[in-house]
Amino acid sequence: MPGELTKFLEEREYAYRRLEDLLVRAERGALRRFSRDDLVEFGHLYRLAAADLARARYVLRSPLLAEYLNEIVGRAHHVIHRRRNRPLKSLAKFIAYEFPATVRREIGPVMLAALLLFGSALIGGIAYQIDPEWGQLLLSQPELRQYEQAVETSHESLLATSIDETFMASASAYVITNNIQVCITAAAGGLLFGLGTLFSLLTNGFLLGVIGTMFLSRSQEFVTYFWAGILPHGVLELPAICISGGAGFLLARGLLVPGPLSRGDALRKEGRNAMKLIWGVILILIVAGLIEGFVTPLKASWLPPEVKIFSSIVLFGAFVWYLARSGYRVQQTEPEVAGLRTATRVRID
Repeated sequence: MPGELTKFLEEREYAYRRLEDLLVRAERGALRRFSRDDLVEFGHLYRLAAADLARARYVLRSPLLAEYLNEIVGRAHHVIHRRRNRPLKSLAKFIAYEFPATVRREIGPVMLAALLLFGSALIGGIAYQIDPEWGQLLLSQPELRQYEQAVETSHESLLATSIDETFMASASAYVITNNIQVCITAAAGGLLFGLGTLFSLLTNGFLLGVIGTMFLSRSQEFVTYFWAGILPHGVLELPAICISGGAGFLLARGLLVPGPLSRGDALRKEGRNAMKLIWGVILILIVAGLIEGFVTPLKASWLPPEVKIFSSIVLFGAFVWYLARSGYRVQQTEPEVAGLRTATRVRID
């Protein structure tokens, strides 16, 4: 047997060294620059080493040779079967297909989040109408009184004021960051069996109802100012909050209703869809933040409130159409192939 192993190694030494050289080039990103002859040779040497791996283990019974061959075969397999990194194409596919398809597939938790958000907003508005003090104390935010006083003392002619152009970029960045934090908090609250998500939706909805009623209960100029100031970005922000709340409820479902899976497996399964929703929400909030920073503050002389309101309605209709119609080409289930791929530098005992 030792003589047979020595003779075998002498016959294969050049092939293995050549395969290692090609592997080093391929792992450095030069596979696409291989000539046709190099590609044919690489494939041939890969199949040869894969066949020799079984022979080394079961015929020659050489653990060292089997370990060596297993390493280079695993590396070659990884180079051949790895996916090409095309971030722009992946991002376009995610926006056009995967995100809206995931929203439709998980529409139940998203609608539950929307019901809680807007239901609490309605309660907040009613509470403020009945007793402004009670509505603000319930939120434990006494600063709302200062905000209310500012609204009460503002003259209608001041409603056309806007953010200075030099501050629009910083204001937009702040808005985007703050909204992303709110949505991630709402989604992460699902890990507390949904209680964190529930609390976030109820408090933000109640606050929206209180502030909205401050404007809507006053003159027509305040009503117009409110809708012109909230709709341009709100038609994207509010659905984003609902979607992030749906992501939180997905995590809670994995913990509370795992079904035949273990809680860990169910959480990982629901977490994949939740992360798709969160990444989509982040993209939505970036667009909404840009609108809030650069479009919403524009003076009425530059962009009349009626134009803002009409444009917002059109934008909302387009967004609903996007969620409802886009993404049908996405496969609803993807084969679990990750566990079948040979890892680099796997050792066989």
